[in-house]
Amino acid sequence: MKKLTTLVLIAIMALCVALTACEGTANVKYVTNDATDTLQEDFGVALKKGDTEMMNAVNAVIDEWLADGTLDMYNDYYSALADDENASAPEGLKTAWNFTESGPTVTMYTESGFAPYEFMNGTEIVGIDVAIMSQVAENLGGKLDIKDVLFDTIVTCVENDDGKAAGAAGLTINEERKQTVDFSHVYASSTLSIVSAEDKAYSTLASLNGLKIGVQEGTSGDLIASQAISETGYEYDDDEGETHNIKINAEVVQYKTYSAALAALKTGKIDVIFMDKLPSQLLIKNA
Repeated sequence: MKKLTTLVLIAIMALCVALTACEGTANVKYVTNDATDTLQEDFGVALKKGDTEMMNAVNAVIDEWLADGTLDMYNDYYSALADDENASAPEGLKTAWNFTESGPTVTMYTESGFAPYEFMNGTEIVGIDVAIMSQVAENLGGKLDIKDVLFDTIVTCVENDDGKAAGAAGLTINEERKQTVDFSHVYASSTLSIVSAEDKAYSTLASLNGLKIGVQEGTSGDLIASQAISETGYEYDDDEGETHNIKINAEVVQYKTYSAALAALKTGKIDVIFMDKLPSQLLIKNA
């Protein structure tokens, strides 16, 4: 009986500790701060090498929507929708497109965990990139087929597709990717940000020395953080032509999705998440 009572007491104590830990986690507030020592990232749509028709079609939509403010409207709307699935689109903003079965199928490769560019709204993938590519498909007289794939496979998927294909996933234009695909005009820019608990906020990549840095595999955050922990470090030239090099001693932990990275941050498996600014704001809004 004494042994049984002891076991019961131990179980109760363990439960209390667990509940206290959960309560502490629930009360943690998360923040995101710009990494002020990194370059601005430019987003473009990735297209198959030499596909002039698709390039012209995508650039036509991007150029028109940048000029008349439509992209800003989509940015505001999808940011609101990511936070509230019942948010209403402003009057006149197109959220449905006239696709036809007789025309070409445009295949859009994306990864649906990057609001407001692409995210799940119920059972449907929506977002800024989806709007752009939907309009492209409509203008070409066809339809859009969205493929939700792992982020780090998107460029390869576009390269290997036999038809009209595009990678639209908040893809940063960089020299490595340009070896494999062509990029549209820039339609959005972003700074990299650092997500952390409020009482452990960071504002530079250099300040992450000694930490465990969570990233989504294949993203700019992954590439830059991985460069920063390498022997050569992360090096870039600023607008004034000055060369910067950031080298830190840290651990980069790759995740397939940002939601998985956030779960790891909440349980203390990593110290920060290194990612693009706008999606980071939406990620922590209801964390």
